[in-house]
Amino acid sequence: MKIYKSILLFIVLISIINTTAYADKTDSIITVANDTTNILYYYKSTAFSKAQLNYVDSTLHNFHRYAVKKNAYDMSATTHFVGGPIKDLYFNKLGPQYTIGEHSLGKLYYRANEMPYYKNVRTPYSEVFYTMASPEENYLKGVLAAQSSERLYYGLNFNVESTAGLMTNSQVQNAHIRGIMDFEALNKRYGYKLEYIYNKVKFGENGGLRDEASYDSTDLDRQVLAVNLNNAYNHIKAHHFAFNQHLNIGKAATDSTVHKFLGKLYLNTSYDHRARLYYDKNWEPAYYKNAYLDTIQSHDSLAITEFKTDFGISNFYPEKHQYFIFNFGLEYRYNMYYNGNKEYYFNYATPHADVIFDFYKFILEGGIRYQIKIPNSQSFDIGSNDLNLYGKMKFPLVKNFNLDVGMKMDFNSPDIRTYNTYSNHFMWQNDFDKQKHIEINSSIDIKGFKLEGALHTMTDYVYFNENVIPTQFKESVEIITAKFKKEFHFKHVGTHLMVMYQQSSNNTVVRLPAFVINGNFFFSWPIFKGALTVHPGIDITYLSSYQGYGYNPSLMQFYSHDKKDLEEQFYMDLYLNFKVKRARVFLMYQNALSHLGKYHYFLVKGYPQQDATFKIGLSWRFLD
Repeated sequence: MKIYKSILLFIVLISIINTTAYADKTDSIITVANDTTNILYYYKSTAFSKAQLNYVDSTLHNFHRYAVKKNAYDMSATTHFVGGPIKDLYFNKLGPQYTIGEHSLGKLYYRANEMPYYKNVRTPYSEVFYTMASPEENYLKGVLAAQSSERLYYGLNFNVESTAGLMTNSQVQNAHIRGIMDFEALNKRYGYKLEYIYNKVKFGENGGLRDEASYDSTDLDRQVLAVNLNNAYNHIKAHHFAFNQHLNIGKAATDSTVHKFLGKLYLNTSYDHRARLYYDKNWEPAYYKNAYLDTIQSHDSLAITEFKTDFGISNFYPEKHQYFIFNFGLEYRYNMYYNGNKEYYFNYATPHADVIFDFYKFILEGGIRYQIKIPNSQSFDIGSNDLNLYGKMKFPLVKNFNLDVGMKMDFNSPDIRTYNTYSNHFMWQNDFDKQKHIEINSSIDIKGFKLEGALHTMTDYVYFNENVIPTQFKESVEIITAKFKKEFHFKHVGTHLMVMYQQSSNNTVVRLPAFVINGNFFFSWPIFKGALTVHPGIDITYLSSYQGYGYNPSLMQFYSHDKKDLEEQFYMDLYLNFKVKRARVFLMYQNALSHLGKYHYFLVKGYPQQDATFKIGLSWRFLD
């Protein structure tokens, strides 16, 4: 390991010494030229916020990092090479309340609050991205954003992931699509937005290797290695419909008098239906200890239906500066939960409020949500009196220096599956207290150096123990997280560095690697008078030893297993990125170190990471 640490140390030293930044005219990270690629996007979760809009990235230095996660530096543990469950190794928040297990798919799964909304689309923008590798691994992604007029915007996103799988029963066939249309009247008096999202996820579940040591020999055909499950799979189908409308208060923009925006009334309505089927036509008794319904087959299903409508008033107008911004509303939500045997019904009313005070060099933002459960005889106690508070202070003091300080308080009921589950291998009925989560966070951004830190304190945290049973830990758990990022460029040389540190006060309840370090060192040469840009590089990631997680296919859930600690790991990717006009291509040899020495690349119990693999990817951007 010494040689790998030396290479990583060299990248870190080069990063510290090199403090000169540059950017091409199309470099969307540091500066952006006045051309047609200046397309902005934002996320629904930050729609009411002074968060900075993002530029569509057209650079080469992160292009080989084709993973679907929004942040290229995030580190995750996976069970499948593409398209399967993902465990984020960086702690940032509690899990969702109503879920069938889809939260374990991470950014693969399309969610409305994580989808991009595009602005500044003066000419149609579309891009197709495709990557391939063995064994029959395919990843296809596409985006379209266009305006047919100043009043009508439409967009399309899609993802397809598939693989035959290197081991027995690890195949994947996933598809995701999202369509959106946004219309505003000629007089800007009213507008509406339509959105549809569809997720179809299906992948084989092999339960991991029976013996991890059997993977050590790279000469063996991976298909002959014994796995725990040979005939199991998870299948998810999900639909999301949304219809949002607003009416501006005040005179119409076409009125002959001076138009003044006084605020708007809005009514946002959405419908969601999510269903999951876990099927195993010949389950393994040595793997699953219990059989409550069928001693041969498992045929377990979960479903959630949600209808939500939110009525409110806001004066948020992102096109201009406002000293005071408010958003007040009342949300009604209906949920149906099917646990595999019985349907339960829930009704909630949630008043909420957000305010922003913006004095240019000092921005104060805060909000509150309080959830009231409406009683009925066909439900149980979950979600009543849930409370969420947040506050943020932003200090854009001088040019190239920003300081943010924030606080969050969450008093929420845990995942509904931890309360009530009815399946062939797991059954329980629990009555948990609310999880209490307090977070204090801060970030500093000065001349491209970005440092983020947070302190999390949790009480009554619910986790899945070594027996895959939900357990509430009544004592306090403290988690410290810190992340440092910096991108350096000097003429034809560049380095990107990320150092992440985190510490949990209880490694049984919350398991995290103490250090994750990533260094990306590259060169960039424009040739043929700039018609072709060649971009070779080396990408190294170090992961410190820690107690890892196991994964249970029936619940589609990660849990705290009681086996030995995972070894420290180095991942090295060798790549060549190049760009010809609007086409970008990468050639990558991923995890190049896996064939050297004993194999130890396990981030989830029984699930090896991908062997050294050659991958090729292509992106083609259209602007017409």
